[in-house]
Amino acid sequence: MPSDDIAISVKNLTKTYRIFGHPGDRIKQALTLGRMKFHREFTALQDVSFEIKKGETVGIIGRNGSGKSTLLQLICGILKPTSGSVQVNGRVSALLELGAGFNPEFTGRENVYFQGALMGFSQAEMAVRFDEIAAFADIGTFIDQPVRTYSSGMFVRLAFAVAVHVEPDILVVDEALAVGDALFQKRCYNRLRKMQECGLTLILVSHDHELVRTLTERALLLDSGSVLHWGDTREATHRYRKILFEGEALYLAKQSPHATQPRQPRANGNDPTYGIGGATINSLRIMGADGARREVFQPGEILRFEVAISMDAPLEHINVSIVIKTLQGLKVYSWGTFNQDIMTWANHGAEDVFWNKSFQKDAEVFVTFSFEGNLGAGDYEVQTIVSRELDKQYGSQQVLHWRDEMGFFRIEMNPKEYMFGGICDLRGRVVAHG
Repeated sequence: MPSDDIAISVKNLTKTYRIFGHPGDRIKQALTLGRMKFHREFTALQDVSFEIKKGETVGIIGRNGSGKSTLLQLICGILKPTSGSVQVNGRVSALLELGAGFNPEFTGRENVYFQGALMGFSQAEMAVRFDEIAAFADIGTFIDQPVRTYSSGMFVRLAFAVAVHVEPDILVVDEALAVGDALFQKRCYNRLRKMQECGLTLILVSHDHELVRTLTERALLLDSGSVLHWGDTREATHRYRKILFEGEALYLAKQSPHATQPRQPRANGNDPTYGIGGATINSLRIMGADGARREVFQPGEILRFEVAISMDAPLEHINVSIVIKTLQGLKVYSWGTFNQDIMTWANHGAEDVFWNKSFQKDAEVFVTFSFEGNLGAGDYEVQTIVSRELDKQYGSQQVLHWRDEMGFFRIEMNPKEYMFGGICDLRGRVVAHG
């Protein structure tokens, strides 16, 4: 068994499936007592190892088919491993893919008691919890209707309500909250935070890497059934985005004869950086309205960003952009040369758009952005991106070079002169009527 401070211990975990081309092939193989092979093997997970401490919130990320769902089912005991081991220290409650564990012919009420029985609760124990579960799910009289009549939103409401009211030590959430409405999602995250404060171990699986970056400190990145990273969430999400963007670039390169062919970008030290190559972001200057370098601003001041780029190959249809985010990962604003080009085209302009420019190898390009800094007090991160836009609208983008944490700045409020709450200034005005 794992030590007392370890909630989940996974060692050398491998899961292999037998894939039969035709239902009759399974019978043929059985009749030959295994002497003839009528299947191929597919390894969904290969030699996966990690440990999660009690009270931790851990993210699991990866593309479709990376092995996330298989891993969760092994942790929850739904599947048995081909080799390796999973040891769990505590009661596990799971919110997996929509529909998992619920009988569609049972009513919501019957499924609540059924799920409780699976978790080891008696009918009397679930009766004590039922009113609170029904109130949290808030699906009204549908609680006594078969769940096959439920919408996806109603289903996830009931499934989440059951999952968090059976006193789990470990809660596994796999994408399911994405189908809930905004108000219910807020209710869920508030409940999760309270449970975390009480020592809950939470495993969060999501394609939303910014959500994982915000809510977790450690993350597991899977790709094709293998572990690419286990540890710091920022590093995991950086590498995940690299996989996503470079995968998209490979796809576009196959679809379009005008797409840049992927290659490795020039090294940039230890900065989080990725892209298919062709251009390199060299530096970012953060300045005030006068062009002097600044790191601290007050709300409403002009923010200027100068991005320096070198072209490693002849290129055209370039977009240079920046993203401003809070340190918690919330995207505040993004803008690029292509955004401005789209605006120009919409106003029937055709001249002097950046997208039309062609650049030769070794050309150096400087792009300056200017914004009204209508931001709230706090620290902000600047990401920089240079990409190719293959069409005159967003949707066919190849990321040539992306750099996270390229720069940082701070907004400081002067409460004696001007004060507001939040992360952006909507320049509110108040008119009172007696």
